Amino acid sequence: MCTASWLRAGEAFHLFFNRDELRSRASAQPPREATAGDVRWLAPVDGAALGTWIAASSNGLLLALLNRTDEGAAPRTGAVSRGAIIPALVTAPTLAVAGELLGKLDLAATAPFRLFGRDRTASAPCCWGWNGVALERVELDPDSGLLCSSGLGDARVTAARTPLWERLRARGPLDPEALAAFHRSHEPARSADSVCMHRDDARTVSHSAIRIEAGGDVEFRYVDGPPCEGGTRTVATLPLEETWGSG
Repeated sequence: MCTASWLRAGEAFHLFFNRDELRSRASAQPPREATAGDVRWLAPVDGAALGTWIAASSNGLLLALLNRTDEGAAPRTGAVSRGAIIPALVTAPTLAVAGELLGKLDLAATAPFRLFGRDRTASAPCCWGWNGVALERVELDPDSGLLCSSGLGDARVTAARTPLWERLRARGPLDPEALAAFHRSHEPARSADSVCMHRDDARTVSHSAIRIEAGGDVEFRYVDGPPCEGGTRTVATLPLEETWGSG
């Protein structure tokens, strides 16, 4: 249950992510720095499984995971947490290497997911999809895009949230402020279908906004709670390695 959107604006790339979870789920920890070898990354930590759903590395790699519920299928849980996937890939220098690492993981006991990825070459991001049986990869729009998921059905919330997205695009060039407002939106109503999601048993529990700029730093802004309500805010930064390439 999540909404991810992205935007390339000049030399900067922005990724916005609403995480939707059951109200009973333990609170996550805000983004913090971790290191493996010579690679540093920023990621929040799930309060239950201790994995993560979104991360950005000093290599310029961005990864974000959405649960996957195909039409007619009930939400599935797995013996292996999906939160372990990003930590296994985040030290990769490129999307190609991340894809190779993902292909070597034993996903048989992992519930279905979609994994957004983008590397520092500024080429097109991609989405890997695991349906419980097979892994597929598709390229995404390099300039902007939208991914939605819900335990009620990914197709349902995608159909509900896309019209607002298209209206934003029709008004003129997208900018980070417009996407931030999109992630606070309750159109057409504060409900299970709105981007900032509210149900009796679940809601948007956090909002992440990551900016990576050529020659600059990784900036990770995090709101603990629904973005419409604010909540505790954390800002973490990480310098990019000097081998950044604008692509």
